[in-house]
Amino acid sequence: MDVEKVLRFKYATWNIRGLEEKEEELDKTLNENNIKISVITESKKELQGTKETKHYTVIYSGVDRHTTGQSGVIIWIHKSISNKIDHYKFWNDRVIETRLKTQRGHLPILGVYAMPRQKAGMN
Repeated sequence: MDVEKVLRFKYATWNIRGLEEKEEELDKTLNENNIKISVITESKKELQGTKETKHYTVIYSGVDRHTTGQSGVIIWIHKSISNKIDHYKFWNDRVIETRLKTQRGHLPILGVYAMPRQKAGMN
């Protein structure tokens, strides 16, 4: 699938409150609903990296190994367009970015997880 044809694609965001054993189910649900790009927040996934699932290329940024599961953000890009990934950057466990190549330039995607004020200690 050409990214130009994806100008009318489905995208989604989802605060999943811990990915743990939900990864297969998430992959299936996103694919069945024809979601091409999804930003998943509060994944509670550790470390940073990329991986392949059955239908998606997954770019994730989370906390270090010594921190109990919290925060974390993931961008899921369907394999039909994952060859268009031009760049990705891990800002921290709450912000991640990627960029897809298009014929007209680039499509930036920014995933951000912000905690509610009460949890962040803000009043």
